[in-house]
Amino acid sequence: MRTVGSLLAALLFGAPAAGQQRGIDVQHYDFLVALPDSGSVIQARAWIVFRRSPGADTIDLQLVDMSVDSVGHSQRSIAFTYDGRKIRVPLARGARTDTIVVSYHGVPRDGLIIGTNARGRRAIFADNWPERARYWLPTVDHPSDKATVAIDVSAPASWRVVANGVYDRRREVFRVDGRMNRPWVETRPIPTYTMVIGAGEFTVSTHRPAINGRDTVPIQVWTYPEDSAFADSVPFRRATEIVEVMQRLIGPFPYEKLAHVQSSTKFGGMENSSAIFYAEKPYVERKMGEGVVRHETSHQWFGDAVTERDWPDIWLSEGFATYFDGVIGAALDGDSVLANAMRANAENYFKSDVTDRPIVDSGYAADPIKLLNANSYPKGAWVLHMLHGTIGDSAFFRGLRAYYRTYRDSTATSEDFQRVMEKEAKADLGWFFHQWLYQPGYPQLDVTWQYDAGARKVVLGITQRQKPEWGLFGLPVLTLEFRGANGATVRRDITVTGGGRETSTRVDLPFTPAEVLVDPDGKLLLRVTAIGRR
Repeated sequence: MRTVGSLLAALLFGAPAAGQQRGIDVQHYDFLVALPDSGSVIQARAWIVFRRSPGADTIDLQLVDMSVDSVGHSQRSIAFTYDGRKIRVPLARGARTDTIVVSYHGVPRDGLIIGTNARGRRAIFADNWPERARYWLPTVDHPSDKATVAIDVSAPASWRVVANGVYDRRREVFRVDGRMNRPWVETRPIPTYTMVIGAGEFTVSTHRPAINGRDTVPIQVWTYPEDSAFADSVPFRRATEIVEVMQRLIGPFPYEKLAHVQSSTKFGGMENSSAIFYAEKPYVERKMGEGVVRHETSHQWFGDAVTERDWPDIWLSEGFATYFDGVIGAALDGDSVLANAMRANAENYFKSDVTDRPIVDSGYAADPIKLLNANSYPKGAWVLHMLHGTIGDSAFFRGLRAYYRTYRDSTATSEDFQRVMEKEAKADLGWFFHQWLYQPGYPQLDVTWQYDAGARKVVLGITQRQKPEWGLFGLPVLTLEFRGANGATVRRDITVTGGGRETSTRVDLPFTPAEVLVDPDGKLLLRVTAIGRR
């Protein structure tokens, strides 16, 4: 996800994440949604297929401020309670797999945007992140419970409808009232926040499919008619190549197609599974670039296929997508793209108001919007960049591919990611993840030096000057570049331990340095607060 302006899984009935129901695991949602030609009232029905543990005697479905007409089970009505926030349904003893049918109607006050688009035409778009599916769909609305989904949309026949998965043409229905039922089916489990529809007047262009061995991924671009030529020639010109880079680096594309959709989402981009929605205004203003496409496309692997189990681990989505924006750019246009992106990420983090908080921040679990911050995005990207440098290119990408294979179609935690990377790196990385995920801040270094001409060595003193509450940081490899008055240049790697604020060391050097540079290639998230001769 881009914010506006910038912009093996747990056992079925193990300890639930916050918001997850103990003993309930939704397997599949089937929605029939009638969109209004005018006004804002929707009519809908939902079939929810779920598994339950023997001890589960109720299921709670989040549905906010709608009118519930009936709740059924096995072709009969059943008792339920509804408080305007959730439907509670008692469950009879019996099968491990069950189905509940909910009929309802009303005006969604969030989650489903019904109105006029930027080109003045009526359009309807879902916008579910973080837990806003509940405003128009009865769901277990938490990322920890992923499910497959089918959405059958009834809308004017003149409209086009896009949704997750593939279009099931066999089930489409033309109706005598000038409406049409358009069914979409997603066969891979996805989080509720990425279950979406978009309906209105679109121009749809088809790009070259992304190829991965025998598999091909259809690439579509859905735009308002006035914006089609711009979209195809500028932001989505290399949409296929972006997917192919990710397939080469990480693994197969996780879904049946990829649609890039102009929409009225409140976010700059929203990574809905197989149907990414982008804010409409940058198209109209002709200010949309490729960076947001790289970011949102990489989310299909990290965030959608592998989903954070709970919101405090959102960096597993946003940090990954921020990093792979640069990684994909480097693969297409050269290493300078990533280097420039990481410099910008560092500056955005340094000037942010969250440096006193850690990346994995349970304090914001109840308010995920607050996690859309510089910890989750640029600092999260820096964690991956530094991990890449720490364990090397081969182990890093081997680990990411293993992480994707292991947790695809499921959920993961930061601890899960750490275990996979440690296995592939054949190293204990606890120190790394502890200081970068669970400590706030970053190292701020004072560096002093003195040249010992007789010994032909530089005596170095490094002091960590960051706030005491940030803790200390270990830097196993800190590169220093020594430049002589005659143009000679030598690099030396030193180690800064996290055991104390002061580090002293001596390094061989055949000349008197005129200048010393710290981390000249920008491989570490740090600031040098002072540097000079003793």
